[in-house]
Parts: sequence; C-alpha cells; structure tokens
Amino acid sequence: MKTSKMVVIIAGMIMLLAASAISAETSYDWKDKFCIGGRGAMLMPLFEGSDFTLFGTKYEPFGIGFDLGAHARLGMTERIAVNFSIAYASSYDDSTATSDQSFSFNGSGNAFARLEGVLYSLTGNYYFRYDQKTQPYITFGLGLDNWRVNRLQVQRGTHPQMATIYDLSMKIGGGVSYWMSERFAIDGQLLFSYGLFRLSSDMPADEYGPNNWHDWKDRPFRAYLEPSIGLTYYLFDVSPDSDKDGVKDKHDQCPDTPLGAMVDERGCPLDEDQDGVFDGLDICPNTPLGATVDAKGCPIDSDEDGVFDGIDQCPNTPDGTEVDDTGCSVDTDRDGVPNISDKCPGTPLGVTVDANGCPIDSDKDGVPDMSDRCPNTPPDVEVDSLGCPTASKLEEALILYGQVRYTSDSYSITPKAQSILDSVVTSLKAYPYFRIEIRGYTDSVNSEQYNLTLSENRAKTVKQYLVSHGIDADRLVAKGLGEDPQYWIGDNSTAKGRRLNRRVEIEVIRDIQK
Repeated sequence: MKTSKMVVIIAGMIMLLAASAISAETSYDWKDKFCIGGRGAMLMPLFEGSDFTLFGTKYEPFGIGFDLGAHARLGMTERIAVNFSIAYASSYDDSTATSDQSFSFNGSGNAFARLEGVLYSLTGNYYFRYDQKTQPYITFGLGLDNWRVNRLQVQRGTHPQMATIYDLSMKIGGGVSYWMSERFAIDGQLLFSYGLFRLSSDMPADEYGPNNWHDWKDRPFRAYLEPSIGLTYYLFDVSPDSDKDGVKDKHDQCPDTPLGAMVDERGCPLDEDQDGVFDGLDICPNTPLGATVDAKGCPIDSDEDGVFDGIDQCPNTPDGTEVDDTGCSVDTDRDGVPNISDKCPGTPLGVTVDANGCPIDSDKDGVPDMSDRCPNTPPDVEVDSLGCPTASKLEEALILYGQVRYTSDSYSITPKAQSILDSVVTSLKAYPYFRIEIRGYTDSVNSEQYNLTLSENRAKTVKQYLVSHGIDADRLVAKGLGEDPQYWIGDNSTAKGRRLNRRVEIEVIRDIQK
C-alpha cells in the first residue's frame, strides 16, 4: 500500500512538470526579486507507524484536510529563489473507519479527534525556464512542524487533552509557476514532507493510539502530501540601478544613461522627435523632424518668423513678416495686411479691412459695411443677410387694437397676449427710435371710477411686461381711459361687445429718428 502511494506522489510531480509545455514570450527571471504571497493546499497525512492502531484496527486515521499559509520569497539568482513560509493545517479522523483515510474527505461529524498543525518551512525553488512566463520548478528544504491532537470524543475513564508535538521534516516537490503580469504569479505545486526527527512530544500512551508518540512506529502518520495553489506578488527589486533610470543593472543595456532621461524597457534613452536630445531632458519633445535645436531640445528660429532653422528656406525674413510653411512671407488674401497680422485671412478681394485685416462692420451685426444696408442696427438685434432687422417695423400711427384682451374685472396678461407682446418687444429693440403709447380700456360693468383704475392697471401691466423684457421705460407711455363710450369698439350691451371693449391698444406716437 505504501509503495502504491509513493507511485501516486511521483506521478503527480511528473504531471506538474509536464505542464510546463505551455510557452510564453515575455522574460521573467527571479534575480533580486522580493515577493510575498499566500497558498491554499490540501493536507494528506501518510504512512502510519508499524505499531500504531486505533480502536484495535491498523490504518491511517486522518483524512484529507486543508492548510492555509503565507510566504516570503527572495530571488538569489535568475533560477533560484528562497522561500520562508508559515501555514495552519487541520484534518479530522473518522471513528467509524476501518481502512486508510489519507485520501478520504472526513468531516467533524464522525470524528474522534482533530489534527491541527502550524507548519514552518524554509525551502528553495529551482526554475527551469526562468526567461518565460510559464516556469516549471522543483523545490527542496526543511520544515518545523508543530502538531497537536484535539480529542473531540471522550472515552470512559480518560480525559481529553491537547498534546503537542514538534518535528523536523524534509520537504521535496515541484510545480509550475505562471506570471499573470509583471507583478503577479500563480503556481500549482505538489509538496511532499517526510518526518526526520522528533524534537519534542508530550503525547501520553492511550491518548491517541496505544503508545506515546516518541517513536515513528507509534505515530498515526510520518509524512504528508500537499497539493496546492499559490499566489505571489512581486513587491520590489533589491538589485542596484546605477544610472537611476528605473531599469535594474542586470537588465540595463545602456547603463550610463544621463540622469533624468526617459528610457525603454532595455534601459536605453528615448528620443521620440529624433532631435538628438533625449526625452525627459528635452524641454520641447515634439520638435518637427529636421529642425535645428539647442541643448535643451528646443528649435532655433534665428529670424523669429515661426519657421524653425533647418526647415526655413528664407532664414533672413524681416522681423514681423508673415511667412508660409517654408519661411517665406505671403499675403494670401491680398488685402494689404500681412498674414502674420491678418486675423481674417480669407477676406474677399476688394473689401475694405481694418488694421487686423478684417472687413469693417461698424454696427457689429455680423454683416460687413460693404454689404450692410442698415449700418446702424442696435446691438444684439437679429438681422438678415443684408444687415437689416428681421423684426417687423412698427409704422408710425399703427394701432394694435383688439389684440390684448382681458377677462372681466382682470388686468392679468393672458398667454396669447404675452406672445403678441413678445413680438412688440422684438420690434422695439430692432427700431429703438420708436416711442409708443399704451392705452387701457374696460367695458361698462362696475363703477366708472373702478373701471378707470382697472384700465390704468391694464396699461401699466403691459408697460411693466415690456420694461421687464428690456425696453426703456422712457419710450413707453401708459394711460387708462376707463369705460368711455367713445372708445368702445363693440356693443357694450352684449357679452361679445364687452369682450372686445376689455382691451389694450398700442400706438406709435413718435419716431425719434424723424
């Protein structure tokens, strides 16, 4: 039975090594890398002693358990790394079992005892393909195993206790590590541990087995197997970087890079604009190809025409002259203003321009004077392509009667009336030389004095609306004319007629311009 288990162990290690057939392109070695990580494993206690029995039966009592641990790793060479690890392990036996339990999963339900361990180890890994992401390896080292047995069931005449044992063990195994990124590696590992020496034990006879655990032949196991998965994080590199370019000397193909220069993954300086000054030292990193630069990597422009020396075909252009992309002066639109000063370089031929080379637009309405038929348009007034306001012009003596009406006994402006007044606002803004008179009227319902006040309020409400929309109050006159029959436009004895009489009229009273 023990021989067959050894065959299983060896076969498992061979399978792990065979998995290294997966190839990768990126090079990852271990030299000078300091890493930390964690590992989760199954624990399989093996090889009961020749004199060990439990409940009168000879078998391996503890089943498959687990252990969880952490490790620190330091790369000594490109292939060799040293590991220090600590793990907590746990496994249960089965009080109903009659055969070996090493490869069985046991819970606490039928357990007579629980095996617990704190496992310390110092091992070394040897990587066969250190220059690739997928790296098979073997591992070898020593371990300090602290075991204790916690009896869960109490036999008659005995008392439960937690005995503690310390062993020195030999460890050997192998696995495959895979770099998922430059910082993270995952591995699958199979580790076999075999007890070499008992350092101490306080296990009494008949506590777990007929004898104490001083001799290996009285133990329930001498070895254990740990198939596991580990995750390692590359924390930092302990190797030197003489030129301080961020690439360690062991990888640096340009070890004398000037301080501050940016480098590639080989440690060689970058010069993206190919001007001879390295990136990181180059204050002007986007210099055009062919331009002459100074020691800081900035282009030289001797005649200060905006075209760099080395590209400038007219290197002695007078100061302030606009030039083309070859460094020679031009005036593209032939408006008399050199391109260097021309803020409107596409001016049509023959148009009068200002000092900036832009067509003159006296009233700033977007239509140059040469095309503007209304050259004195007020600011912010919408104009047509000829520069004239698009708003309707209020003709002198125009009366907008019957357009702004009210419900009985009200001077609130209706939504329909607001729409009409908005158009009046637009016209008044477009033609600022008009003054208007706003007259309010009522029907004959209520007293004469009441209606006079109501008509005044109606006129004032319209005036306030226009003022609130940007019309100068000095341009507006508001009057209330009450229920005077001479102003009726409808029959006041009918509802329809009274509705017509409840109104406000707006009339142009003066054209200031005229």
